[in-house]
Amino acid sequence: MMILAALTLALIPGPPPDPGMVPFVIPWDDAVAGTATDVSFLNAKPAGKNGPIVVRNGVFVEANTGRRIRFFATNLGAGAAFPSKPDADRIAARLAKHGVNLVRFHHLQNDWDLPNGTIWRRDKMQLEVDPAQVDKLDYFIYALKKQGIYSNINLQTTRKPLPEMGLPESVRQLSRGYGKQVDKFYPRLIQLQEEYARALLHRRNPYTKLFLRDDPAIAKIEINNENSLVGWPGESVGAGLNALPEPFLGEIKRQWNTWLARKYRNDPALRAAWTKGNTPLGAGLLRSKNAWTHENQSQADVTVSFGTDGPADAAPPISVSLANLKGPDWHVQAHLPGLTLKNGVTYTLTFSARADRKRAVGVTANLDQSDWHNVGLGATAGLGTQWQLYTFVFRANNTVPSHVRIAFVMGNAPGEVMIREVRLRPGSQVIGLRKSESLTKKSVELPDAGLTPQGRDFADFLTETEARFSNRMRKFVRETLGFRRTNVIDTQIAWGGLTALERERSMEYADNHAYWQHPVFLGTDWDPKNWRVEQVAMVNEMDRGGGELGNLALTRIFGKPYSISEYNHPAPNRYQVENMLLFAAVAAFQDWDAIYTFDYGATGTGMENDRIGGFFAHATNPAKFAYFSTAAMIFRTFQVPVARGSATLTLARPAWHTAMTAGEAWASQRPNALTHRIAIRDAEKSPYGVKTTAATNTPLRVQRTAAGAVFTANAPQVRAWVGFTPSEVTLGSVRFRRTPLTPKFAAVTMTAIDQRPIETSRRVLITAMGRAENIGMGWNAARDSVSDQWGAGPVHVETVPMSVRVKTSTLRRAFALDPNGRRRLAIPVTVRGGVLEFTLQRAYATPWVELVP
Repeated sequence: MMILAALTLALIPGPPPDPGMVPFVIPWDDAVAGTATDVSFLNAKPAGKNGPIVVRNGVFVEANTGRRIRFFATNLGAGAAFPSKPDADRIAARLAKHGVNLVRFHHLQNDWDLPNGTIWRRDKMQLEVDPAQVDKLDYFIYALKKQGIYSNINLQTTRKPLPEMGLPESVRQLSRGYGKQVDKFYPRLIQLQEEYARALLHRRNPYTKLFLRDDPAIAKIEINNENSLVGWPGESVGAGLNALPEPFLGEIKRQWNTWLARKYRNDPALRAAWTKGNTPLGAGLLRSKNAWTHENQSQADVTVSFGTDGPADAAPPISVSLANLKGPDWHVQAHLPGLTLKNGVTYTLTFSARADRKRAVGVTANLDQSDWHNVGLGATAGLGTQWQLYTFVFRANNTVPSHVRIAFVMGNAPGEVMIREVRLRPGSQVIGLRKSESLTKKSVELPDAGLTPQGRDFADFLTETEARFSNRMRKFVRETLGFRRTNVIDTQIAWGGLTALERERSMEYADNHAYWQHPVFLGTDWDPKNWRVEQVAMVNEMDRGGGELGNLALTRIFGKPYSISEYNHPAPNRYQVENMLLFAAVAAFQDWDAIYTFDYGATGTGMENDRIGGFFAHATNPAKFAYFSTAAMIFRTFQVPVARGSATLTLARPAWHTAMTAGEAWASQRPNALTHRIAIRDAEKSPYGVKTTAATNTPLRVQRTAAGAVFTANAPQVRAWVGFTPSEVTLGSVRFRRTPLTPKFAAVTMTAIDQRPIETSRRVLITAMGRAENIGMGWNAARDSVSDQWGAGPVHVETVPMSVRVKTSTLRRAFALDPNGRRRLAIPVTVRGGVLEFTLQRAYATPWVELVP
């Protein structure tokens, strides 16, 4: 879930971003029909005319025709979900023109996009839905439906739990935003989700004349965005639960003890089970001479002190005093870096700690160098005022020799944290049942131990508890509210690791999220002034597993449709133009079923529709939106063919007893997302193993040059490349050649709009761009932030001067297109011996070129 920050986009006069850039504003209400950018013919209108969308043989199909459907989608969140009725019609027509056939309604519950960007009544915020806002939403669903666009309605996203909802006052102390994690087990929070679902969904749309449950254009419902009781991506099982305030901590402990009593019945049986599987501990990896390092990214008032009186086989003691904190919890950390951990080996981390008040401290194992990824441990220690021993057992994966660090994340509350006797040893130290713990007294604590017997039991308990919530909510939506033919999921498949296989087992499809170089906030979360976006191109990672898209491929669930409902290369990344081509081409090759950009952004009458609107918005960012029509054709019409080679990982059920995450399960057997279609599955009594078939078609490739990588897509109906511009790119019958003015980085696509091979097509759209920027953006020296100075319109684009050569039996003319996709200027061409040649010039002032007979 990416929060739509209410950024202040200050109007700053100034010169164009660069002399080589030209203004190019694609109108927010562009619905000019018949142009080369108009691919609305892909949509059957109205949405649902061929019956509801159902799942057959692991893919989405129209129920009445059996015809497969892929979804090229986007997110409409907060204010973007509630346009006026005239604007709703215009926005729907524009989306359809550029290939969108599904919209995800997200962040309806927000309280930041006021006064008219939320579902709530202003005088009953978070408590009562506003009939006027519901009416706007209903009309928008109707307008989209007319254009052949389906709807995906999200339930719990950003609703804040309040005492006024019948909750204890301590609900304000929950560290997870919006009651996440706790809302999977706490009875009143679950009941509130059912009440909201009824208020939002159990009604008749006055414009479609249908109850929502009977409308085939309502294709999907998501229960609870980005949430897992088991844990967030990168976290250990149950991270954060020990730090919950009462009565939430007491409730999860009560349920845990009830579960244990049902399984073991008495203390002797539990004690015997929890003392099995001990692995002798090896030599410690830490010594009293190990040097701590620390971070204070917000330059807060933090004092760090080191002791010298600890034992020889442990790191020296450390004390951290925090005051006047300015940033999120991860801005103040203490590290033990430079460690060598071996992949697949189990390690036990122990330490003693206390604080001057109750607080949560994160405990992780990560690289100590870019990209700082987690290598197996991501937990939370709930500290009290008395010294307590903590034990975490984890399996290392994806490590780099001499570059692993143990990190203690101090949190964002003032106070003092003291840590001593930190030891890290290979092996598994079994704690067993402590003297103070008893099933009879219901006093068994939530374990910290990870891969120990009690840690495995804890994972099983949390998984069962979460699956019970998921199935309850699914039954409520489908049976109580009547959405029997609507596709439902609980949450994203990466949340909870491989335990999500059990949670989502009854759901129709699986969904996931990813971002390349998401904004990093250096002060408070979503501070509009203090942030940075790393200026890194993902194309340079594509031949090393496929970047973020390769990571997403590892968690596709075999036999279920796969959807990516949030994806973006956020502005102002210098390389954001790579976003749409990489996303559409890899998704088509992997044969995913739905891909969504996050997000579309709010547009409409009286708004500033002529400039990039912040990190995520696509609607007014030509680096993204100019490629929508092309991306829709590539993905929805299978222009990039599906991989013939496959790689499927099978795990014995329950999968999390083998590995907690898909990345850990694949380990050294990770396949290449540019050669094989990837999936993971679990099965009863099935041995662990990867089954592969030969890769016989490779339309996607990466070429390394001295300047950087170039990604290419070469198939009969599409020839495309993105990356650090080489001197020449030849893709079958098409050749692109750089000129002295060609930018250093660009994305160039050539797509057959009539779905014929390029050589015989009668309508080809070329989209070519380098950068896109507003006027007067307030770049810092590193050019990785503009603070809140996003500049003014009109947005400018960097065109791509180059020569183009196409072997063709049909194409004879070329036209530069205006921002509506209409022919604005005839481009001089030569045609000799079945070869069309021309040169793109800056003077054409457009990223779009149409080729016709």
